Amino acid sequence: MADPPSGDVLSKLRHDLANPLSAILAETQLLLLNQDKYDEETVSTLRQIEALARRMRQMLQSLE
Repeated sequence: MADPPSGDVLSKLRHDLANPLSAILAETQLLLLNQDKYDEETVSTLRQIEALARRMRQMLQSLE
């Protein structure tokens, strides 16, 4: 069985994933500010992306 990742590896992983994840979340939220411009399916998909990005961010924070 493989050894669990060291603290340094987890710290780097959190950092490397957190930055693009924050960008995804921010862009999704910006798009949702103008949701009246999009059809229902697009808005639903954007909300799903936002929820999943928040969940991933919580998962990364729990690795601390």
